[in-house]
Amino acid sequence: MLRVTSTLLVLVATAASAAAQATYPTKFSPALAEEPGVREALAYLDENFESQVADWIGITEIPAKSTFEAERGKYVRARLEALGLEVSVDEAGNVTARRPGTGGGPTVVFAAHMDTVHPMDTDLRVTRKDGRLHAPGIFDNSASVANMLHAARALDAAKVRTKGDVIFVATVQEELGLEGMDKWLDDHEGVADMVVALDGGLGPVNYGALGIYWSRMKFTAEGSHTNTSRGKPHPARAAARAILDIYTIPLPEPDAPVGAVYNVGMIEGGKVVNAIPQEVWFTVDLRTVDPALLATLDAAIEAKGAAAAKAEGVAFAREDIQKSPAGGRPEDLADRRAHPLVQTAVDVLEHLGVDLPDGREAIPTGSTDSNAAVVRGIPSISVGRANGGNQHTLGEWADVESAKIGTKQIVLLAAALAEVAR
Repeated sequence: MLRVTSTLLVLVATAASAAAQATYPTKFSPALAEEPGVREALAYLDENFESQVADWIGITEIPAKSTFEAERGKYVRARLEALGLEVSVDEAGNVTARRPGTGGGPTVVFAAHMDTVHPMDTDLRVTRKDGRLHAPGIFDNSASVANMLHAARALDAAKVRTKGDVIFVATVQEELGLEGMDKWLDDHEGVADMVVALDGGLGPVNYGALGIYWSRMKFTAEGSHTNTSRGKPHPARAAARAILDIYTIPLPEPDAPVGAVYNVGMIEGGKVVNAIPQEVWFTVDLRTVDPALLATLDAAIEAKGAAAAKAEGVAFAREDIQKSPAGGRPEDLADRRAHPLVQTAVDVLEHLGVDLPDGREAIPTGSTDSNAAVVRGIPSISVGRANGGNQHTLGEWADVESAKIGTKQIVLLAAALAEVAR
């Protein structure tokens, strides 16, 4: 999952709080959970949870750094084919399984990304202690992949039929800017009536898209030995000036309805100690849900880089690493909040006992595969997989029992959104 700062979450939550008391349509009722097939599917998950945990561990221990998801994809494909589903793998590596409906209902896509940020030689051995699993990638996003597989297995075991198709997609390259999901949606234009990304912690429901621009600012010059460096153009000085100047670009106040953040995360340059480097670069991570603000800040950041290069007499180039569009401000997404998809997910979580603070049950932001659908105008949300922490680090962990809630959530969402065929 692409990380979202807590500050941004608070800001968009504050902006959305005015609508917190509104009544929204839903496709879920507690009676749905008591439908014979649905009840049997939920019971199946309780009775076979240790099998899910075993799959979860197995998935986690398969290295799957972005662009290297093939082996994990084979594992997922085999599990889905064992259920008799129509399974395909595209050239990017996305694994797609279709569970046909009986007809007359919407097509609902559940997406869980297979990739992680960890190098291929990372020790991925899982340890279990005090109700938790520990390993890099155990939370983000191996938990979601296991949840999705076992939700599909539970629906199959209980012979739950839905009117609409349910499509399970294990995506690639989410951590590189939603590349896999973008491709899937481009290749399947018009297929998805709703998209549910499985990512993050349990609660809240995210229905917006955080715009995320990653760029590299590069400064170059001829270079020189230190002994002859005095007064010559210096890429490191230009980069230093640019970084300081970028941090003078004003951002919305902390209590503004919509916020923004930027950060210089990587700096690199030079080959030796005793010379002016010929090239120095740094990266900028810029984020906001407001498309206009995203464009304004991005232009201001680039302008600071160009001005610093000119002042220091060096060449400047800006390179885009990835550009994920912003979904819009809370007021721009009022119709998205009113779509039954969002409240259905909120009601399912509350039914399963997940504590959702008032005013923050649903938040108009997100940084998951659902973003790709949001910016295409497809009703889309992201919902959590389990409780856990320290994602993107070697100390990543996940609470075991909470994954059962994450999986039951998928079963109930499939039954509600794709409409159980009675």
